[in-house]
Amino acid sequence: MNLTEPQAGSDVGALSTTAEPVGDNQYLIKGTKIFISFGEHDLADNIVHLVLARIKGAPGGTRGISLFLVPKYRLDARGLPDAFNDVRCLSIENKLGLHASPTCVMSFGEEGGCIGELVGAENAGMQAMFTMMNSARLNVGNQGVQIAEAATQKAVAFARERIQSVRADGSSGKHPVPIREHPDVARMLLRMRALTEAARAIIYYTAGWVDRQAAEVEGAAARLGLLTPLAKAWCTDIGSEVASLAIQVHGGMGYVEETGIAQFYRDVRITSIYEGTNGIQAADLVSRKLWADGGAAMRGLLNEVAADLHDEKEMLKLHKAVSDGAAWLLTADINDRLAGSYAFLTMTATLVAGWRLLRQARAVDAEGAAFRAAKVQVVEFFLSQIVPAAAGIAPQVKVGAALLHAN
Repeated sequence: MNLTEPQAGSDVGALSTTAEPVGDNQYLIKGTKIFISFGEHDLADNIVHLVLARIKGAPGGTRGISLFLVPKYRLDARGLPDAFNDVRCLSIENKLGLHASPTCVMSFGEEGGCIGELVGAENAGMQAMFTMMNSARLNVGNQGVQIAEAATQKAVAFARERIQSVRADGSSGKHPVPIREHPDVARMLLRMRALTEAARAIIYYTAGWVDRQAAEVEGAAARLGLLTPLAKAWCTDIGSEVASLAIQVHGGMGYVEETGIAQFYRDVRITSIYEGTNGIQAADLVSRKLWADGGAAMRGLLNEVAADLHDEKEMLKLHKAVSDGAAWLLTADINDRLAGSYAFLTMTATLVAGWRLLRQARAVDAEGAAFRAAKVQVVEFFLSQIVPAAAGIAPQVKVGAALLHAN
């Protein structure tokens, strides 16, 4: 996907890449794109770019954007790579992390010879782009879960092997113990496990609605629309928090490269930024997704959660906070909605994650005792530690924009 330009990041409509028709659904493409993952590599004989550009004379903004298929090499009569298509990598970004993925600055048509084929209708590029983008957002959320899981496994292994200090209660005598036996380290490890399992639960739940949408189940598109920003934003936030905690568990050794734990933190940090920053996900939730149908989709989700909570007091408190926040956002000024959007997304994601964890805990009766005990421990920690903290940020939903711009 080739979307971003130096002057057009989140504001895709500000792009300057142009497309000039030359006949037979072909166009001369000219422009520069940045932050293109694997824009150049030697792993395939050809690289095909999907490029957003504006056909000359098209409306300004996002309404006038079209999508083009642009290969590095044009194909011959047999469909094999042939003539160079004037597609060049100008440079590879020097990034904080994710070094195994070359992120490129790409030039199209520097010498006037880049041919692209229109995909779909003219000026319908944004619609096509969101088909790709929404899929990518779920994959990025899953990336946050994957890095959280890897960081957790590495931290747990280190905490079992690292011997340091006697137990504070004196039960170990004069003998130092593995650091996992110290309460604060145990707390961090359990928090990492609980957050990772909760984020994974949201990813699984969202994936189920992808399948329902494909099967044209009524209401599936609206439910998926609500869940996508939660999956992308909250799960990548979790990935960053868990990776940071993993460094903390490692202590000073976490800050040096020998242990390898720092790589998780560097790699996961981009996930909160690309495919639409997490702030953009929150804005999407409280504007397009919440506002579009007058809150019907959100009420449907909240009603389903409420019917399944029974007497879980902390979850009921959070449910009320989310319900009240949604009602307020539906009547608030757009700037006030956006000011409280991130807190609302965090609360909603925590509510959905807690709900899914509760369902998991109820479903493990037939499993082994050790597995069930571990799941119950994780769920109890999430409900007693994570859920109340999420409910506690409810005032941030209604903080309003005026405070943020006071100075």
